[in-house]
Amino acid sequence: MKHEEGMYQAIIIGGGMAGKLIAAAISPYFNSIEILEKDPMPENTSTVRPGITQAHHIHALLHAGEQALEKLFPGFQHDMVKRGSIKIDSLKDLAWFHHGVWKLRHTSKDTTLLQTRPLLESYIAERIHQIPNITYTYGIKVKSYLLTADQTKVRGVEVLQEGKTKSIKGDLVIDTSGAASFTKAWLENQGRTVPEEKVEIGLCYATRRFRLSETPNDFKIKIIYPEPPNQTLGGTMSMVENNQFIVTLNGYLNTIDPSSVKDAKGFMELTHKLPLPDIYHALQKSTSNSETAIYQVPHIKWRHFEKVDLPAGLLVAGDSICRIDPVFGQGMSIAALEALTIRDYFASKSITGQFKSLQRKLAKIIAPVWLMVLSEDFRYDEVRGKKPFGLKGLQWYVKRIFLLSSKNKRIYKDLVKVMNLVSPAAILFKPNTLLDVLKGKKM
Repeated sequence: MKHEEGMYQAIIIGGGMAGKLIAAAISPYFNSIEILEKDPMPENTSTVRPGITQAHHIHALLHAGEQALEKLFPGFQHDMVKRGSIKIDSLKDLAWFHHGVWKLRHTSKDTTLLQTRPLLESYIAERIHQIPNITYTYGIKVKSYLLTADQTKVRGVEVLQEGKTKSIKGDLVIDTSGAASFTKAWLENQGRTVPEEKVEIGLCYATRRFRLSETPNDFKIKIIYPEPPNQTLGGTMSMVENNQFIVTLNGYLNTIDPSSVKDAKGFMELTHKLPLPDIYHALQKSTSNSETAIYQVPHIKWRHFEKVDLPAGLLVAGDSICRIDPVFGQGMSIAALEALTIRDYFASKSITGQFKSLQRKLAKIIAPVWLMVLSEDFRYDEVRGKKPFGLKGLQWYVKRIFLLSSKNKRIYKDLVKVMNLVSPAAILFKPNTLLDVLKGKKM
């Protein structure tokens, strides 16, 4: 659908990954797009903004995320490798210990990019700045939405900038401000209840960067996942740009005391408590070149905006909808898939009006990932929240899939497709897979 040029202005609240990707996605359909970011402008491309404390930790894009970014920014993968991203064979170069077994490693046609979050985000920021109808304003806080006289449509936002309040008008406002989004509270003040699922997981990340005297020749990224319910501590060691390795330790149920890993000695002692000693041994001849970064996720949350009659002109996306368990690395890829979905919607639908059908499409992206995450998080009895129907049966089946992926190449390849959000979970229930699960067949 061709839209009349010069007629539409969009406002995006939040300049993180979701906000940037969505701005790029909708840029063909709006005369102007203004991204409003509460944090001040970073001093340089390697500086982590206060609003993205998770940026210190490991970020490996899933296949769906990479494919989406390639569509939004043609040449993305080639450019990132030139800038220092490490391109690996997704199955051969990944050593993954999961539920007590090592996944079956073999050469594949799938690739993954490894890099730090600042490298990835700085590249995307550069591509955004090349799009002429997108502007980016730092140090501006959105306080409220502005409504039309009949209260049915959002017509802009009220903001605070340099101590002064002003209004910014827009035909579309998209909230991508993250888990601290004010939209739910604002809607409920308007008498519109937003259903919410909340699960207490007590997750803590601790991360340091290292330089190794000898680069490991048997892996580029190694994941040691805890085997629930008895183990709560896991860790990942990943090669990144500039001959560095990032090590992230993740502990469920408040396993990690941030004060105990503040220095390098405490951090190393904790790596020694992982289910396997691999990462601890790999770091014996290394130098840590960063402080310990801490990121805490006491709970995960899904706000069901798709079940609310939002005012026309308002859309919610990214972590403002759902803060997922980051251990599974799906957050950025979900944001990228949402951006493509929004782009496709505006390619054929009206830019004005209520976006309930689009909000539902975004919820459909989240739903299978949420179920996948809950299936794993609820293996701990102490995790609190609403359990999905049929959870025990799902957990039994999925664990059989995990165990078979240590010896069955076909099942492992299908599992990787599901985990990387490129195929629906239904492929894990094909007749031959069902038979293998029941028989525990080796291939």
